[in-house]
Amino acid sequence: MPNSTFPAVISFGDNRKPIISSKYGEDDDADFAIRMANAVEVQEIDNNLYMSKELWLPAGARGVFGGQIVAQALRAAFNTVAEEFDIHSLHSYFILAGNVEVPVIYQVHRLRDGKSYATRYVTASQKGRAIFVCSFSFAKPDNKSFQLAHQAEMPKVPPPESLPSDLDRLKKLLAQEDSSPKYREYIQAKIEESSPVDYRQEFITKPTAEGHRYFKTRGKLGDDKRLHACVVAYASDSGFIDTTVAANGVPSSGVGMLTSLDHSMWFHAPVRADDWLLYHMHSPRTSNGRGVVFGRIFTKDGTLAVTTAQEGLVRLTEQEQEKRRKAKL
Repeated sequence: MPNSTFPAVISFGDNRKPIISSKYGEDDDADFAIRMANAVEVQEIDNNLYMSKELWLPAGARGVFGGQIVAQALRAAFNTVAEEFDIHSLHSYFILAGNVEVPVIYQVHRLRDGKSYATRYVTASQKGRAIFVCSFSFAKPDNKSFQLAHQAEMPKVPPPESLPSDLDRLKKLLAQEDSSPKYREYIQAKIEESSPVDYRQEFITKPTAEGHRYFKTRGKLGDDKRLHACVVAYASDSGFIDTTVAANGVPSSGVGMLTSLDHSMWFHAPVRADDWLLYHMHSPRTSNGRGVVFGRIFTKDGTLAVTTAQEGLVRLTEQEQEKRRKAKL
């Protein structure tokens, strides 16, 4: 039976006790680093077959956090390629919402093992039904030949230390006395999740198609570059599709459904997920109930380390639809 180890997180098979003893904002974040590593880890159950160790249901979400599925699928694929291969791209589709009460099974298909590149295809399933599929391409670093190199410049934004954390923002929202009991309950649940990733961003009240968000893990992760790649994949899905809503000036109360349909990533350079990373997000288009967003993840020295892309389902509440219909009259 699944064992609940902390709010909205389920672990499978090992009956572990809760590992979190520190609280958000304390100096000792070692527990959170362990928690982050566990969140993306998988257990081998047969050749090319892996199982999730933990699953997280975010407050207010329909199913398992999509970034966790991407990260665990990447971890499973990593386990089938030689150490000298690094991930350079992944392309995925979310098919069904994941059930946090049932472990996810990751079937890895070894499509190609070449001298310079390796290709894997992973199907994530629950109860015999595919909920997610992803193709992964791995490459050996080429340090011998001359390489072309250029990149986009890192945007100029305030440093992360000057920005409030998500927890600070949530506590401020909770303090607003005019909030409805249901909304306050939701905010309290978000606070109790106590994320192992520290997210910080500058909030802009007017509609904007661009957003900037810093993130890093709370606590150091060690030097396993594969773990860092998985954690970046995990965090890259958080708040990403929200950029499409911000571009249209839709308040959170006006969103009826917002969910990822696909997710792609290109890894350009090694990256540490326990150092501050800047996520620049831009949504060029929303139409037909869907929105597209592109992202660039920069290291603190300005290196463009990862590029991302996603399309998501964007639906308004009936009240918000009616409000916008009247505004057009």
